[in-house]
Amino acid sequence: MDYALRVLTRKDYFESEMREKITEHFGAEAADETIERLKEYGYVDDVKCRSFLISARLRNGYGIYRISAELREKGAEDDLSDIDEIAKANNIDRQAVLKEAVSRFMEAKKADSEYDLKQKCIAHFYRKGHPFSEIEKTIRELEI
Repeated sequence: MDYALRVLTRKDYFESEMREKITEHFGAEAADETIERLKEYGYVDDVKCRSFLISARLRNGYGIYRISAELREKGAEDDLSDIDEIAKANNIDRQAVLKEAVSRFMEAKKADSEYDLKQKCIAHFYRKGHPFSEIEKTIRELEI
């Protein structure tokens, strides 16, 4: 239990991550007992941790595909049907964040032509997990 509490002082972990860490050091039986106690005390809460991760990634300009992949990787629920509720609860305007990031990208990057710059922008934000349609729409809005 002491090990688990020390680990949790640094950052929040999903139950699956915490279980893996404890199992690695003390075995599966100890991990099960410790996780149950941590859940009772409210130290391991996947819902809270998921909401925090989503809002942090949204603020940093990541899109739904990248966030979903990270949640899946951490063993958490990756259904993002509630992403707009989480964004609203944390005062995050997803479209405004993307628009600001695209605007900064377009101003900072150099390309041989406007077409090349748009392609670089689309590729960059697609890698950050944004749907193509959202990127394209944002670029069109900024051209007006």
